[in-house]
Amino acid sequence: FQLTEDVVNRMKESSHGKKDFQRSPRASNGTAPSSLAVAGRPRPTGIRPPVASDSAAEQELYRRYEQEQALVQEELIRLAKREREAASEAQERSSINEERQRTALLVSNRP
Repeated sequence: FQLTEDVVNRMKESSHGKKDFQRSPRASNGTAPSSLAVAGRPRPTGIRPPVASDSAAEQELYRRYEQEQALVQEELIRLAKREREAASEAQERSSINEERQRTALLVSNRP
C-alpha cells in the first residue's frame, strides 16, 4: 500500500493542475491526512498559461488542458481513498480472524 501511495504522489506531482484539492485536517478515521489529500507543488512542464496575444484556439486548448488535469487529480484522490478503505477493511478482517483463532484456542483448551 505504501509503495502505491508513493507512486500516486509522483503521478500527481507530475500532472499538476491549477486546482488545489484540500481536504479536512483529519481523515474520517481521525488520523492525520494522507499526503495524497493535499495538492503537491507543481513541477515545471513547459506548458505555460496563455497570454493575451495567444490565439483563441491556444487559449481554448490550455483551458481544456487545465480541465483534464483537474479530472486526473480528482481520480487520483478517489483511487487513493478506495485503496485506504480496502486496506482498512483487510486489516479489520485480519483482526476478526485473529480473534476467532484465539477464541477457538481458548475453547479447545478448556478442561
